[in-house]
Amino acid sequence: MRFSIQKSALMQAVQTVSKAVAVRTTKQVLSGILLEVRDNEITATAYDLELGIQTRIYATEDNQLNIDQAGSIVLPAKYFSEVIRKLPDTVITMQVASNYMTEISTASVQFHLHGIDAEEFPKLPTFVGVQGLKLQASMLGDLIRTTAFATANTEVRPILTGINIQCANDRLTFTATDGLRLATHYVGLSDAPKWQAVIPGKSLLELAKILPTGDSLVELYLTESHSLFVTGDTRFYTRLIDGTYPDTSRIIPSTHKTEIVAPGDDVLGAIDRAALIARDRDNHMVRLEIQGDIITVSSNSPEIGNVSETVAIEQKDGDDLQIAFNARYVLDALRALDAAQITVRFNGTTQAFVIEKTGDKSVLQLISPVLWR
Repeated sequence: MRFSIQKSALMQAVQTVSKAVAVRTTKQVLSGILLEVRDNEITATAYDLELGIQTRIYATEDNQLNIDQAGSIVLPAKYFSEVIRKLPDTVITMQVASNYMTEISTASVQFHLHGIDAEEFPKLPTFVGVQGLKLQASMLGDLIRTTAFATANTEVRPILTGINIQCANDRLTFTATDGLRLATHYVGLSDAPKWQAVIPGKSLLELAKILPTGDSLVELYLTESHSLFVTGDTRFYTRLIDGTYPDTSRIIPSTHKTEIVAPGDDVLGAIDRAALIARDRDNHMVRLEIQGDIITVSSNSPEIGNVSETVAIEQKDGDDLQIAFNARYVLDALRALDAAQITVRFNGTTQAFVIEKTGDKSVLQLISPVLWR
């Protein structure tokens, strides 16, 4: 194997796939990046058996890719990426000797890294004859951003570490819950196949980092065990989570005792400031009181002090109430909504409450209260 290429083009490909390199593994090959060189392209792949990312570099005038000899090699990701990053910004030449020793050089620098036989690298899942769907990258990124934070962080119930993705009735819905809060977001999608899968939230957050901006299309494919997202020259594979996702539609209330409309930024700011006092408590508890057309947000700590702030309500329907909640959960929800005006619906002090962007029911945040005396 022998080729030359502009450093920046190779660096971008290495950075893209590095997110799928195994961090803790007894199989050395999983901590490497597979380079395959043939015709007028280079393919870079990383795969930790849960998450796989593959990207291609095609020869252009800008990247100055020139292939003298086809071949393949697996290089240790930790050192390979650092070597490329620290080389001068110029054309890099790479060649592999018969003992897998790989030379990476410029006009003035020479590195030699021990490689691994490419035949030892695991094969990526296959998606032959699978029907897929297409959606805009910006839309997919928004679906992930507004739900992924609500997935569970622990493996007590592995199914809850994933995002439940459903496609039915011309609607694509992402839902996440950790048992104490829930986030769901749907978009209209016509002529899409009907299916359901639970994809790890951590994997989708990594996908969001490499999605292009704007109206570029992303293709999504599913098998019984894996999902594949294709964007431009990059393929993103992830294993599905086994199990049955809970029926979350039953826990979203259809009625309310109190409904308010308030400025989103003002409510977020008040809770954020109250959280300063509450952050040392296990449940980050902040109290909210609705009386007349005023919201009072407060928190106190015997060791630190207390805070109280009022926010004017723009509309109100129903009873006054007092409720307490985990400030971090509500802040996450409000930041995900990113709404100038929010609608909040309560069913008393002990029931979960709903937060939505006023006039837009496509994104819903449901949060359980903290019980207090």
